[in-house]
Amino acid sequence: MNSETVEVKDVEREPITGQAVSVNMLKGGVGKSILALNIADRLSVRGHDVLFIDLDPNGHITESLGYEDVFADPTHDLTNIIIHEYGEFEEYIYPTDWEWDFVPASVKLSTLESELSDNSITLLKRNFVQPLLENEKYDYIIMDGGGEWSHIAKAAYGAAARTIIPIPPGDMNRSGFKRTYDRVISEMPDELDFKILAIVPNMITEYIKHDKADRRLLENLNRSETFSKYLPSFARIPPEDWDAIDSGKMDVPKPGLRKNSNLENALEEENMPFGRYIETQDSISQNDGLTLKHLDELAWIIERGGVTDE
Repeated sequence: MNSETVEVKDVEREPITGQAVSVNMLKGGVGKSILALNIADRLSVRGHDVLFIDLDPNGHITESLGYEDVFADPTHDLTNIIIHEYGEFEEYIYPTDWEWDFVPASVKLSTLESELSDNSITLLKRNFVQPLLENEKYDYIIMDGGGEWSHIAKAAYGAAARTIIPIPPGDMNRSGFKRTYDRVISEMPDELDFKILAIVPNMITEYIKHDKADRRLLENLNRSETFSKYLPSFARIPPEDWDAIDSGKMDVPKPGLRKNSNLENALEEENMPFGRYIETQDSISQNDGLTLKHLDELAWIIERGGVTDE
């Protein structure tokens, strides 16, 4: 590859370690699994000890990374340690080729889902996530929260108390975001100190000068007093700039995490994270370079504990 690893900006403060983060929205097809995987990988590239947990019962990431046997293994059952409190962490944690560790999904996540309840969603934090952070084995634990409406998804939100929310264009995705915010995030107990680290407009494809779903998503988020403060710099367009864009007085930007086929190709064809995949290429396209830069910014946001203008 002809370019060096992208640095988001000079980091003067020490990173805030000891964090768990759930990457999720309660709707499928929003790109959460690939985003979670690549954020975990970029944090590792930045020198951190990282654990990535796949809590998606579909096991897409697990199987794509080559852990099909673990996914099909009925003894790989997180219910044992999370609900019944027996077994060792090492039974469920696998090293990877990329200097981060991995807890694969398995067919037994359905058992975990059936044994969790609204009264027991704190068990994932108490019996699995928190001990690993408190003994400083990991700087960051990143969770693919499982999607859809489930006890596992709610447990991942509660165990992390930090979230990054991907949201693609479209009315159904907007409804999924509203459901996530109203039913889960706004209902988190005060003692969890729950925090949205970033909202990521994801899988953007359209030219935003035109009134289409991509434009509506980006403009609505940027104009929102509630949500605009969570947008990464690569998704921000100040309210006063929209008229300038429409009148041709400024170049049309390409905000948000753009749809990039190599994000999927890296996983589906080469069974590796995006950044590791493009490192194997002789050259890097402008689109791939921007994607990597945006993923690094999301890792930087986690290090800072949220979106910041510093």
